[in-house]
Amino acid sequence: MMRMAAMLFYMMVFATICSSSSSMAITREQEEDRIRELPGQPRVGFSQFSGYVSVNKKHGRALFYWLTQSPSSPNNKPLLLWLNGGPGCSSVAYGASEEIGPFRINKTGSSLYLNRFAWNTEANILFLESPAGVGFSYTNTSSDLLTSGDNRTAQDALIFLVKWMSRFPQYKYRDFYIAGESYAGT
Repeated sequence: MMRMAAMLFYMMVFATICSSSSSMAITREQEEDRIRELPGQPRVGFSQFSGYVSVNKKHGRALFYWLTQSPSSPNNKPLLLWLNGGPGCSSVAYGASEEIGPFRINKTGSSLYLNRFAWNTEANILFLESPAGVGFSYTNTSSDLLTSGDNRTAQDALIFLVKWMSRFPQYKYRDFYIAGESYAGT
């Protein structure tokens, strides 16, 4: 019950912070995170971005994200945050590459092909590698890997979302959904 109350509090804080003004222009930070093309990627009609967001400078903790925008009307589509379960399963290696992402990896591992069931046809998908130590997310403090838990993971995710929304303010007023599987629901 306490965990649920804390999560509701964090979500209310996040909603309050996201109620400030937004801009539709691509920022310098966004441009730096733009993926022009992945190795072996087919031609696509949507934009992709990836990068790191620092969630704790003192410990050197940063979370990795990959945003795949919708190929049709991305400015009118909602934002969906995807979290894999586990805990400890990579959202990029599994959720994006094996389930709902725009690409599949061919059997030889030499190229990508389009996933005809990709969820980014209906929403802009934000894949988050969480907690630090999972996938491409990292910490420079080894003890963080031993002391990670639900509360710190939730706090880091909130810090990530607040900072990410500052980097991508055009998503502040969109419908926002959180989806995942297994332990991601915790």
